[in-house]
Amino acid sequence: MDYSRIITTTAQRLAPYVVDGFHGSSVLAGKVLARPVAWTQGQYHRVPLQYAESDTGGAFVGLGDFDTSAVSVDVNQQWQAKGDYQNVTLVLADIAHNQTEAGVINLVKRQMDIAKNAGIARLGSTFYGLGLGNAMDGLRLQADDSTLTSSYAGLSRTTYGDVINGQLTPAAGGKISLQTMGAQVDLCSAASSTNEATNLEITTKTIWGLVETLLEAKSRINFDTSRGYLRVSPYTPMGTAVDAAELGGVAGFEAIFHRGIPLVKDDQCPSGYFFTLNERYMKFVRLDLPELNAISMAQQVTKGVYDENPKPTAFQMTDFRMPTNQLGKVGQVVLYGNFINEQTRRTGAITGVTGI
Repeated sequence: MDYSRIITTTAQRLAPYVVDGFHGSSVLAGKVLARPVAWTQGQYHRVPLQYAESDTGGAFVGLGDFDTSAVSVDVNQQWQAKGDYQNVTLVLADIAHNQTEAGVINLVKRQMDIAKNAGIARLGSTFYGLGLGNAMDGLRLQADDSTLTSSYAGLSRTTYGDVINGQLTPAAGGKISLQTMGAQVDLCSAASSTNEATNLEITTKTIWGLVETLLEAKSRINFDTSRGYLRVSPYTPMGTAVDAAELGGVAGFEAIFHRGIPLVKDDQCPSGYFFTLNERYMKFVRLDLPELNAISMAQQVTKGVYDENPKPTAFQMTDFRMPTNQLGKVGQVVLYGNFINEQTRRTGAITGVTGI
């Protein structure tokens, strides 16, 4: 049909929202940022770690001859606070045009959504990284065993490797199997301990699909045509997944189960990685900056993955300021602190997975 006759005589309107056709999920970022803890320790956040056994004990007969030496078997792990920012620039002329009767989508709200999405997406990648340069620490750094990095939390992997290295397992022939997955969980867990065991697995969509095939019979236990897969959100208790109806309108992330452990897929998980995590020791330690304001990361005029899923709450924002030589306002959305893992030997990854 030819619509050319009505273009100049009939106003064309937009839908009052923008659809996000660019971003994918950031499961890890959501889990890490949902429950930040306060930075309370000055320049560094420090957590003591026992790195050796005390040897001042043993068998004896009669009076014995006891070793009464004073020994120290603890060392401090320490993390430096680092920042991540996303700029927001508002042009006053654009705002003025947007505030006329022709304005449909609030320009300021849309620019804020763009900034929030960019910040969360970047952190979703950063939290899988190696903590290089000014970047916050990431999961590949925590799960490393000196293959890619020489230290963690200020400690040498050569000196303290047994207690600060993650459990890194290259996939033999690029294959993942129930046996290799089980062995990986065992590497990251203390026998018969709930607290010291893997309680979340994260991987790519491709590997999630491979594992779904391996677990097909078991998956049916957690699948119901009336409910769909059980789901994990940043706010579900560690090691659990629930019916979507229990998430209070939040979609959450699909989970299948391996050894009773929820396995979720993340668009920003590095290719070939299958992570085994103990969330009990993983947290974001937030340093609130003075003169900045806490900010909600909820979307205002945008529909997409960040509108659907829970909103990280650890962000702040500067006041908008007008440059002396331009008609506009500039502000920054800021996150300051670090993603820490207090016991990396309970964290690990199978790497180089390409098939089953």
